[in-house]
Parts: sequence; structure tokens; C-alpha cells
Amino acid sequence: MSSDQPAAAPHLTGTSSKNSCLFLDFLITIPPKTRQRLLQKPSCAFFIYRMLPPIAQQTTIQLIWKGSFPTASDVEETKEIEDQVKLLKDLGLVHRQTTDGKLNIDTDYKRSYMYAAMLGAAQISSLVLEPNEGNRRGKDVEKKAVERWDCILRYLALPSEENTQAVSETTRNLFKKANFTSGGDTQIEITTFGFQFLLLSPVKQMWTYVIEYLKLEMSQGQDIVEVIEPLIQIVLLANRVQVAGFKAERECYQIDANWTEPQNELLNHLRELGVIFIRKRKDGVFFLTQLLTHLATNETIDDVSAEKVSNGKVIVETNFRVYAYTSSLLQLAIIALFTEMTYRFQDMSVGMITRESVRGALQHGITAAQIISFLRANAHPQCIATSGPVNCLPITVADQIRLWEDERRRMNLKDAYIYSHFESEDEFHGVCEYARQQNILLWSDNQQKLVIVNEDGHELVRQWYKREKSKTGAGGEASSSTSSA
Repeated sequence: MSSDQPAAAPHLTGTSSKNSCLFLDFLITIPPKTRQRLLQKPSCAFFIYRMLPPIAQQTTIQLIWKGSFPTASDVEETKEIEDQVKLLKDLGLVHRQTTDGKLNIDTDYKRSYMYAAMLGAAQISSLVLEPNEGNRRGKDVEKKAVERWDCILRYLALPSEENTQAVSETTRNLFKKANFTSGGDTQIEITTFGFQFLLLSPVKQMWTYVIEYLKLEMSQGQDIVEVIEPLIQIVLLANRVQVAGFKAERECYQIDANWTEPQNELLNHLRELGVIFIRKRKDGVFFLTQLLTHLATNETIDDVSAEKVSNGKVIVETNFRVYAYTSSLLQLAIIALFTEMTYRFQDMSVGMITRESVRGALQHGITAAQIISFLRANAHPQCIATSGPVNCLPITVADQIRLWEDERRRMNLKDAYIYSHFESEDEFHGVCEYARQQNILLWSDNQQKLVIVNEDGHELVRQWYKREKSKTGAGGEASSSTSSA
């Protein structure tokens, strides 16, 4: 008999995943001693609490003040509380006693959180608000902040020499290390993960960038606590940005002269992200921008709720036609990832969502959920006012995008071996029976005398064939009649 290895064997599958908070996931991965140093800092303890899911927050508060868990009314709630307790244990916020198994809140965290709760976010940030003199006034701060962030997205979506020079070397290295891009500086190619990044909400995009930056700093041997603490201190100021009537150019904060080189480097990258604005380094101050609120948000919360979006540009009709009221090459490049663009005018472009265009996006690793989320997040305000935050994207279109994705999910490709050209009927049935007994048989055909086994089963069949040939005296070299691709 002979064996060949086809590309794959069919297998039905269905998978689902649940997103978690990137910042908390990152904290779980750092060494326990390093994480404990963060818990000892009031600003970090307060921010960690803010990023916890609601049930974990309730559990933490009850453990701090009452030393007990929230009560659950049914089994489902109990399971959810247990999951949140596991998260708290992984973060080092709670510990289980070895004597009676009781859970206690971490002493350092309790002390830090209570201190922060009494002072408030603005006080524990310890950043100094300076009166803004006229000659240091930032002009068009918000506009410049958005332009900064767009430069980063353009570097991914529209690779060119000009866009490459618009971002820092650290950002280029960060995207390469995160596997968002491949190739050298002269010839950049966006990867599957890069395509997925472009379709994320702004909150998730920004948090992804920050976490990858922290990982990059750790890989270079930097003290991560030294970087995370000023990051959190700045993010805690986001409450001021959210105050009605806030004007970025009216308030500036002092750049601490005692900050280390890694901390000043962090400031430069927050400037590149657009969450802060620095007019001139010699001024010694920075301004907050509206983009800072993205980092003050847990990205697992549905931050792309269409009710919050007032500047959406996209209209999708029930006939799958897409109207994009924008002249931004960046936004059009992102829409073109899953749309066949047909017309282009000065301030509007028209396209169609087709099976081929969606399948092309799916082949790049983009999911149906990401496409749907993007279209809802960028829906035109008129669509939201008429149909609401969910139905602003027609249900028929959303369902069809999911169905096109399900077409690809019907089969799961796995490596396997196919055996053919058996020397006799008995040899064919012998291989089938042995493969069935070993639970390695994937498929067989009695008429064509074909047998397919999984990849792990190939060596077992070789050994069986060798033993059978030894018994019949026909030689024991299975390799002489067995080949694998």
C-alpha cells in the first residue's frame, strides 16, 4: 500500500471566545513581586478597581468593608461570582487562607485603595496643574491629537514611505513585534493581526497599542512599574476631560523634572497616540485631549455603542449598498477591506458588501463580528436616530455577513494521511480494522480501497504494517511500500 498526506481532512467545528480586559490580562502575566509593587501604589490600586468588571468590583468592595461575598440568588450568579473571584486571585487582590480556606483581601491593596478612595482620582494622580500662560497656549489641540492617531492607523492601512516616516521607530518595532506588520522598513506588509487591529474600536485599538508598548518595555529590561505608574496617573485625569465645556488648550500639566528616561519616553509615545499634546518640550508642560478617555475605559464594555457616536459616516442599505460620506483615505481603506468600492466622489464613496468581498476579509483573519461592530460604530447619525444603535445596520445585512462566515466554519482543516494501492483485499480490511480499533480512522472507501487516518495515526499504521509483513515472511520494511508527503 502507499500513503499520501492530503492538505486536510474535513471536520465539523464551532468555536466561540469571550474578550477580557487587556490591561488586567497583562497584569496577570507580570511577576507577582512586580504586581505587588503596583498594588502598593494608591493610583494603581484605584485604577485597577476601575478596570474590574462590575461583579468583581462589588466583590472587592464587600471584601474590603464586610469581609464577605455578594449574595447570589441562583446557580448562574454563583458561577459568575466564582469566575470573578478567580480573576481577583490571579491579580493578587485576594488570597485564600490555608487554615480555613477563607478568602481575604490583600492588605497592601486594601490600604492603597482606601487611601485613594478618600483623596479622589485627581489628588492621587500627583500631577501638577499649572496656570496656562498665553505664550504656551496650545492651538487646535484636539485636531492635532486626532491627526497624530490617524498617522499610526495610516501606517498600517496605507503603507508608504511618507506614512512610515510619520511614525516613530518604536512604533514600527512595536507593530512588528506584535505581528501587525512584516517585512523591512522599506517594504512593509500588513498581517492578519494588522487587519484585525484596524477594525477594532478606537478604545480597543489604543489599549492594544499601550499593552504592546508595555510588553516591549519589559522585553528590553525596563522596570515596568516605573512606566505604568505615570501612565495611570495621566489616565486618571480623564475625568477632567469629560467635564462639560472642557477646553484642552486651557489646562496644562507640569512635566516632572524628576521623571526618568523611560518615563519621559512614555510621555513621547502618549503624545504620538494623541492622548496628550506637547507644544514644545522646553515649555515643560503637556495638555490633555479627548482621546485620553479611551484609556480610561475598560475595552470590554461596549464602547462602540452607536448611541455615543455622533460623527459616523457610513450608511448601509438593505440591498447591501454602502455609502461612506467621507474623503478620508484612511477610513475608505478600512471600509474597502470588506467592501467592493464602485464609485468615488469628492466627499462620498459608494460600494457593495458582497460574498466575495466579505470572504476576502475573512481570509485575512477579520471576523464577521468585527465587520458588524465597525459598521454599527461608524453608522451615520441619521441611521441611528431612525433605527437605533443596533438596527442602524440592517438585520438582513448583519445576518448575511454571519452566514458567509459560517460557510467557512463548516470545515476544520487538519493534517491526515491517505492510504491507497493495497496489495490485497485482506490488507485493506486489516488496515481499516486496526485504524478503527486505535480510534485513528477518519474515513474509508470499500469500493476505491482508500483509508484516511489522522496525523498521529500514521506511525501506528506503519508499525502495524511492519508486524504484518514480518508474520507473512514478506519482509519487515514498511518503508519500501509506504511513503508520506
